[in-house]
Amino acid sequence: MFLKIKNQKENKAVFSSKSNSPTIISSDLTVQGDLISEGEIQIDGRIKGDIRCRVLVVGANAQINGSIRADIAKVYGSIDGLLFAKTVFLSTTAKVVGDITHEKIEIEQGAYLEGHCCHVDDPIPAEQAPADLMLTDGRLEEK
Repeated sequence: MFLKIKNQKENKAVFSSKSNSPTIISSDLTVQGDLISEGEIQIDGRIKGDIRCRVLVVGANAQINGSIRADIAKVYGSIDGLLFAKTVFLSTTAKVVGDITHEKIEIEQGAYLEGHCCHVDDPIPAEQAPADLMLTDGRLEEK
């Protein structure tokens, strides 16, 4: 499920996209740190950190504190932070406190949004696209 890639310059851990199953953070789990995936992530628990993925589903009882970058974001729970996505769906149970940058947005009646919505043709700059994101340990190579 996780691959460790080593070369002379840096170490990277990359989530393998061989599986079509979503990564699920269950309701009894709290994660403190960033999540990066080339596929789908379903959050039912709590996240304190940034999320980068292709598809994000935020469950009705989920709580996210951090910024999100995704191609598709379906929000049924709570987000406190910035949301950048090509397609955004906010359900009646959604609560978003923060700005949303989107290409397409759908908001159901009853959804709570405290922030600004900004339409742009490409809400995720190419240098920050999910396919280019990889985990690094942040240490400089010793020479």
